[in-house]
Amino acid sequence: MPSDETTRCQGPLAVILAAGEGSRLAAANGVDLKPMVRVMGLSLAERTLCTCAKAGVRRFLVVLGHRSEEVRAHFKEIARRRGFEVETTVADDWALGNGASLLAAAGRVGEEPFLITMVDHVLDCGIYNRLLEAPPREGEICLAVDRNCRELFDERDTTKVCLTKDRVRAIGKDLRAWDAADTGVFLCTRAIFEGLGRARLCGRHTLTDGVAELAEEGMVRAVDVTGKDWVDVDVPEALREAGRRLAGSIRKGKGNEDGLLSSWLNRPISVRLSVVLARTRITPNQITVASFLLALAGAGFFAPGTYALALLGGFLLQAASILDGCDGEVARLKESGSVRGAWLDSVLDRYADLAAAVAITFGYAGTHPGSLPWIAGMLAGGSFLLASFVTKEYQLRYGVAYPNDMLNRLKHRDIRLFLLFLGSLAGVPFAALLLSGVLTHLLIAGILMKGWVRNPPSL
Repeated sequence: MPSDETTRCQGPLAVILAAGEGSRLAAANGVDLKPMVRVMGLSLAERTLCTCAKAGVRRFLVVLGHRSEEVRAHFKEIARRRGFEVETTVADDWALGNGASLLAAAGRVGEEPFLITMVDHVLDCGIYNRLLEAPPREGEICLAVDRNCRELFDERDTTKVCLTKDRVRAIGKDLRAWDAADTGVFLCTRAIFEGLGRARLCGRHTLTDGVAELAEEGMVRAVDVTGKDWVDVDVPEALREAGRRLAGSIRKGKGNEDGLLSSWLNRPISVRLSVVLARTRITPNQITVASFLLALAGAGFFAPGTYALALLGGFLLQAASILDGCDGEVARLKESGSVRGAWLDSVLDRYADLAAAVAITFGYAGTHPGSLPWIAGMLAGGSFLLASFVTKEYQLRYGVAYPNDMLNRLKHRDIRLFLLFLGSLAGVPFAALLLSGVLTHLLIAGILMKGWVRNPPSL
C-alpha cells in the first residue's frame, strides 16, 4: 500500500460500483453489459472515469461482479488509453445488493476519505468538486444531495433523503416526508463499512441500508449540489434523458465566448451535427481537418471570379464555419479535448482565412488589373490573422485572458466568414472582404486601446 503522503499527492481514490447486472438497460440497447452501454459516444464506464478525472481524481478502484472478467477488460482498456490508474476487486455476493458490493472494497481503500460513485450515473463533475471541498470528519460520511425535488427525472425510483439542517436523518425510496434526493455520490471515511456491516447483520444489503444505519447516529452530512446535473441511468428512458442533457450542456457552448453569430446561428446547427458525430468513431481532430479542407474548397471557388462559383464558395465557407464548432463540441461530449487539438484548430483556421482572402482577391484582380486590389485584399486578409494574434498577445503580456467583451465577440471568425457568405450572395465578395477587413482592423484598434490603458505588469 502507498504511504498516506503518497496517496494525498496522487489525489483522492474513487470507488466505482460496477457489479450489478443492469439487465433492463443493457438488453434494451443491444449491449450485454451495463458499464459498456454507450451514451454520446462513450460507455458509461468511460464517462464515469472521465468525469471523476475532471475533478482531479486519477486513482480508481472498480468493484466488479456480473461477468467480472469482461467488465475488468473494458476498464483496463480505458485506463491504458486514458492514462488512469485503475484497480479492480470482485464482490462474490454482488447479487445481494450494492452495499454487499462495496464491502468487497473494505480492504483496499486505505485510511484517507474516498469517493463512492455508481457506474450508471451520468453527472456533472461539479458534484465531485463540492464533496471534495467539504471532506468528512472522523467517523462521518458525506452524501451529495439535490434539493430541487420538482425536476427529478424519475421521482418514484429516486432514493429520498430527510434532512435536519445539514444532517441526513432518514434515507430510502419510500419516505413520505423528504427534503432532497440522493445523487448516489459519497465522500466517505471507513465508517461506511461499519454501517454496512450492521445492516448486513439485519439481512439488509444495499448501500442505502448502510447509510441509514449511520444516519440514525447523526454521522451522515448532506452536501448540497443543487443545480448540478445528474441522471441515474437504470432504464432506456433515463439513457435518452442523459443524452439530452449532455447535448444541452454543449448548446450552452462556452457561454459568451462564442462570437455573436455563433450564439444564435452556428451553434444551434453545429450542436445537432455534433450529437450525430459523437456517436461515430470520428475524432475532433478529424473534424478540424475536414472543416479546414471544406474552407479551402470554398476559397478555391472564388478564384475564377464568376458569380455562380463564388456563390458556391460562400456556401462552403459558411458550412466550414459551422463545422468548425463541432470539433470542440464533440471533444466535450466524448471527453477528448486536448491542447494539441486546440492548437491545430487555431493554426488551420488562420490558413483557411488567408486562403479565402487570397482567392477572393485573385478572382477580383482578374477583371481589375493593377496592384491596388492586391494591396487592399492583403490588408483585409492581414486583419484576419491579427484578430487572433491581438488577444493572445494580450494574454501573454498581461498574464490574463482578454475579457470577452463586445469588441472581442465582434472580431470572431464566424462573423468574418458570414460577411463573405453574404458578399457571395450579393455578387460582391471582394467588397465584403474589404468591409470585413476594415471592421476587423477597427475592432483590433479598440482592443489595443483598451489594453493600453490597463496598468501593465512590471517587466
